[in-house]
Amino acid sequence: MNRRSARRHLVSLLALLAALLLAAAGPAVHGHATAGTTRPQAGAPPVTVTFRTVPAVPGVRLEFAGTTLVTGTDGTASYTGAHTAAPQSLRLLDTSVDTPDARYRFTRWAGQRDPDQTFRTRVDGLPLRADYTVTAGFTAQYPVTVSFADQHGAPLDPSLVSSVKVRGSDARTSDLSATGTTWLNGIVPVFRDSRLTPVPVDYTLRSLVYDGAEIADAGRQSFRPGPDRHLTLTGTFHDLTVTAHDALFGYATGQKATVTGPGGKTYTASLGPDHTAVLTHLPRGPYTVDVDASGGATSPRTIQLSQNVTADVTVIGLADMLVLGGAALLLVGLPIAIRMGLRRRARRTAADPVPDTGTTEENVPPRRPEPSGSPPGAAAG
Repeated sequence: MNRRSARRHLVSLLALLAALLLAAAGPAVHGHATAGTTRPQAGAPPVTVTFRTVPAVPGVRLEFAGTTLVTGTDGTASYTGAHTAAPQSLRLLDTSVDTPDARYRFTRWAGQRDPDQTFRTRVDGLPLRADYTVTAGFTAQYPVTVSFADQHGAPLDPSLVSSVKVRGSDARTSDLSATGTTWLNGIVPVFRDSRLTPVPVDYTLRSLVYDGAEIADAGRQSFRPGPDRHLTLTGTFHDLTVTAHDALFGYATGQKATVTGPGGKTYTASLGPDHTAVLTHLPRGPYTVDVDASGGATSPRTIQLSQNVTADVTVIGLADMLVLGGAALLLVGLPIAIRMGLRRRARRTAADPVPDTGTTEENVPPRRPEPSGSPPGAAAG
């Protein structure tokens, strides 16, 4: 090798060495990466962030670190990226998802680190330094339809139902449609032990107003919504028998019964030959019963119809009035007559003088005193 060739090799070696030194000194020359940059740290393993829906909702779209994700059939999606100190943003693109069997409505996050962003659809400042999970909680609603029957299973006319109210274990009161579909909360996400748990919602029937009457036995009927749920809600009905009897003599009487029920609805019925009328299948509740009796007065009765009941109305007839009137005259007039007789006797006594017997104190001779020492009754010697 000649001298010129050796010099060229030496220059090439020095140039390569200088390039290596410049590459190694590059960070020192340009400064350290600041927060907010996306420069990955050399040699750090990739980071996976898992997104989960509770309950599991497929087809939910999310955007994380500029990438759109979609949850699968198990309600999860994941993102894997290079380790970085730069904060990331998460945005829920679908806050509601509707299917034929259920409706899902976003409620809250868990695992998003910042409690002030728990109920927002966008979460900022998420790290990408280690694996972790973020959970999106959804409230699941299910369709509910209803029909109505009495306690014996006989169907009721839904057009006469004016109000149906149910109360859930989540302390919410809801109105049910008597003829259509009502979507009720069936599952709600509850934050327990630092995680979201899907909790079913149970309901009880609180009110069922039928033909103006409250026929529900509040709290006795319960159910849990689910896909394609149909309910049969039960109300109670009873029979009311109306009779009427004379107040004093006890014989049956009356021609017509008038019954006023809940909501002011009025029922009328003729009393038969036995002076009895039966009103069947009346909704439970308070009733006022009155009877029309010729020539008599009645005292209406108030009853609570919670089972089959016989209401006996008291009638005060003409004979009763005569007897009661005579008794009243006797009770009132006898004391008055006695007092008047006593007064007349007193006046007569005061008006008549005492008879003169002719004897006065002035005509009676004085009594002679007895001698001292003589026995009583002894004559003087």
